[in-house]
Amino acid sequence: MCASNGLIYALRMAAASILCATDLTSAGPRTVDLAIAAAKAFGVRIDLVHVLDDTDSWWPEAPEFQAAAEAARADASHYEAVLEAELQKERDRCVAAGVECETFVVRGRPWRVIPEFAGDRGAFLITIGAYGSNGPRSVESRGTKELVLGSTVERVIRAADRPVFVATGDAPIPDALEGTNWFVGTDFSPSSLAAVTWAKRAAARVNGELHIANVVIPAGGEEKPDEERTWRQVLRDQSKLEAGKKLAAYVDEHAPGAEHHQVVSADYASHAMCKAAEAVQADIMVVGTHRQGVLGRLLVGSTASRCLRVSPMPILLVPEQAR
Repeated sequence: MCASNGLIYALRMAAASILCATDLTSAGPRTVDLAIAAAKAFGVRIDLVHVLDDTDSWWPEAPEFQAAAEAARADASHYEAVLEAELQKERDRCVAAGVECETFVVRGRPWRVIPEFAGDRGAFLITIGAYGSNGPRSVESRGTKELVLGSTVERVIRAADRPVFVATGDAPIPDALEGTNWFVGTDFSPSSLAAVTWAKRAAARVNGELHIANVVIPAGGEEKPDEERTWRQVLRDQSKLEAGKKLAAYVDEHAPGAEHHQVVSADYASHAMCKAAEAVQADIMVVGTHRQGVLGRLLVGSTASRCLRVSPMPILLVPEQAR
């Protein structure tokens, strides 16, 4: 990097922030904790925002309704003051942790306002809670419990053009993310390369370790312990061997020195990745997201979407364009 480019980068980082969107529910403090740790790790401020979704409110214009409308507006203003007071408590926690912080109560649809506000404030990262106001709920899927996400986080991820850090899991978040293990799954696509790039830089920033994994669904089906060696076994061995060579070459090119793992699974790639991340005691999981169609929606049923539901640790979702 030349001197002029380095100066530009430094100036941009000096003005950068992390946008922390909180719904001020019981899940809110963990979201703020994650933002504090990330802000300390990257040396930036926090813009703490609560979005007041009042877009369905209707103020009648007829003269006979003006008194009622004014009363409704006054009540809404009082509610906003209560929210600002609650945000101030969270700001005090940020300041006590040594992080510069500003607070905002913004009106509008959360899934639309949060990405737009992040752009306006120069935020390079969004942190958000994973669940709605009722807290985490789970459903059974193929014998595995999957958490039900809040609708806001799903829609924010679909709309955002920058990484979104989701406060999944319940393990303590290390201070300033120092010495954390970063686990990133790759399928060798451009979106997963963006995730690898982010994870590599983040791990280096916090003196952590980087683990890169590729989930292999072997050709020829699932192996059985008592199965005789057949053409299916040959296919399985060959597919695992080729995938292992490809992963080693990929890591050497894009993240030399990183630990790499081949994960063989006949189940969902997301489940296999979470188990592998736990096996290496990862603190953060990183997954790339890609877009589908003209609306730019996150691919429904993708590994990234399912990882959000089963990850036992915070998960950083990196869109392809954020590389």
